[in-house]
Amino acid sequence: MRYVALAAGFDGTLARDGACDERCIESLRALGATGRKLILVTSRDLRELLEIFPEVRLFDYVVAENGAVMHRPATRESEILAQAPPELLLQELRRRHVTPLSVGSSMVRTVQANEAEVSAALRKLQLDFQLVTNPGALMMLPAGVNKASGVWAALRELGVSRHNLVAIGDGENDLALFEFAGHAVAVQNADTLVKRVADRTTLGAYCEGFLELARDLVANDLADATPRSKIALGVCENGDAVELTPCRDSLLVHGPEGTGKIALCNRLLDQFLASSYQCCVIDAEVGGLQVPGEVEVFGDAHEVPRLTDILSALDQPTASVAINLAALAVETRPVFTDALLVQLQALHDRLGRPHVVLIRHAESFLADGIAAASARLSEVTMIYATAQPERLPARILDSVTLTLNSATQAVMAGGLLARISELAPSSPAAESLPESDTATASGY
Repeated sequence: MRYVALAAGFDGTLARDGACDERCIESLRALGATGRKLILVTSRDLRELLEIFPEVRLFDYVVAENGAVMHRPATRESEILAQAPPELLLQELRRRHVTPLSVGSSMVRTVQANEAEVSAALRKLQLDFQLVTNPGALMMLPAGVNKASGVWAALRELGVSRHNLVAIGDGENDLALFEFAGHAVAVQNADTLVKRVADRTTLGAYCEGFLELARDLVANDLADATPRSKIALGVCENGDAVELTPCRDSLLVHGPEGTGKIALCNRLLDQFLASSYQCCVIDAEVGGLQVPGEVEVFGDAHEVPRLTDILSALDQPTASVAINLAALAVETRPVFTDALLVQLQALHDRLGRPHVVLIRHAESFLADGIAAASARLSEVTMIYATAQPERLPARILDSVTLTLNSATQAVMAGGLLARISELAPSSPAAESLPESDTATASGY
């Protein structure tokens, strides 16, 4: 399952004029039965929401006050994620006769007609607050607090990556959440800007739009949804970008020893890590693995890594790992790799990650008839780096959608061969790679 979590707005999405259609409630039950995690995201005050929507218990988390409050319906516990509004601000707003004025745990709300007075008050007090608009409403929140920050707090507790989140909403206060989510859906009644930012707009409005999304999630896990984050591999001579689509493409990196395969793989890892994808690297190096600094390494030349330790580290959605099998005998490495990949597939079925598995010197870990049966994880970007691609099982080669060669400076994708004029930059760490280790791509 790729889209493990759903974040849904209340007013304008699930509810119309404060009332939620019974069909939406039944659909939420069906989504929960699939094992997906449900998050309700609203600008409403939590107490107000609980009074008008008792079905909140269907959700794993509620993010209220536009990201400032997180509530766990199962335990009825709440957590304030932002500072309380300063008393000086409230006094200044009252002095300016800003009415109506609603004060929550962190958010202050009034009507949009008061925007000039509210802005003047914030300038006078030099407060680092932001103004957020919703149809007819004006909200004051500390800087950095929004629906995305609130949902991220819930996802951390759930152990779910943002790349496995689908969000649906209708208002401009959903924009931060839409940018954050792996896939964003606007209902038909959404603001024009929201529709422009969304990856998809439903045919139906309000409940009808939500039901469309829910049906597709249950039926095919949004099989046609394209990840919005692409990984740049280089630039063709005609100026077109060469990109890898995470969770869809698989990659073969090949070429003679000493032509920069490790440098290329690390540059790709830098880009995946910078985009918050969870990565798993498999290799065997006596002198230690060359991986980006934020990747935790398990195993070395003297100690075999334990599967339980690796899987425990992967509990956190932002954690990436590297497994060094140098202590294992060469003939047993495919057996360990097979067992590891089985566990990674089980983790992915449950939480939609890891997103990327890179196997360096892949011919040593994917012996035909041993690890080949489980080597190609479903909906995971597999990267196979090898100087001997002819030794890889045919099933692996058949699954590859894009090939890179570290010597011939060309890329093969979709049956087309394109020359690479330069590698696309990724991160400062990648930019510092020696010029001689900079690799490019070719068809195999």
